[in-house]
Amino acid sequence: EAGSMQGQGVMAHGIVRATVASGVLQRISDRVYRLEDRFVNLYVIDVGKVALVDTGTRRAEPLVRQGLKELGKEVDDIGMVLLTHHHLDHMGTAGVWKREARAQVGVHEKDAPVVAGDERRKGQGVGMRGKAMVLFANLFSRALAADPVPVDRTFGDRETLDILGLRVETIYAPGHTLGSCAFYLTSDHILFAGDAVNARRGKPEPPVFIEDAEAAKDSFRKLVAMEV
Repeated sequence: EAGSMQGQGVMAHGIVRATVASGVLQRISDRVYRLEDRFVNLYVIDVGKVALVDTGTRRAEPLVRQGLKELGKEVDDIGMVLLTHHHLDHMGTAGVWKREARAQVGVHEKDAPVVAGDERRKGQGVGMRGKAMVLFANLFSRALAADPVPVDRTFGDRETLDILGLRVETIYAPGHTLGSCAFYLTSDHILFAGDAVNARRGKPEPPVFIEDAEAAKDSFRKLVAMEV
């Protein structure tokens, strides 16, 4: 399977939000931090216990451990892992935290079979950038392959989740994958857009690695139009 290698966006007030670095952690709000795992971003939400939004590639494990250390946390403090989609660069360490912390793993119902290892899918590239990304991903997919992870929670569109006491709304955003899903943290007005919005070049763009081209365009327009 070819994984996605696109920058993951956190959006606030319609733009990619600037952050302040502290060690490996980049602070987005009083309780939300970003970690950069070369190709993608993953997020730590600290409410005493910890929720992760995406988990990077499998090589991101030391990065996550360091981020937890900077917050004065232990691995056992991870209570929830939310995955925006099934790609190996977003679910790479989910199995580690499920095994070591007994964290619950949640993903949209349409990507759950892929995360669990019961289904395989391949995407396609849009334009030269997308085709180059597919080639790159195919070259490194074996080295970065993620182990299947049993899924504890699945959800659909516009559901309200209680994540460690925080209200998180799901926003189904298919296209990049068939089960891509954004998460809106209402208390902090932060939208975790995942790869449905590609912010690698400094401005919001639609993904160029997709499973459904028209759905990807529709999801991108929907997310960037949101007033968060």
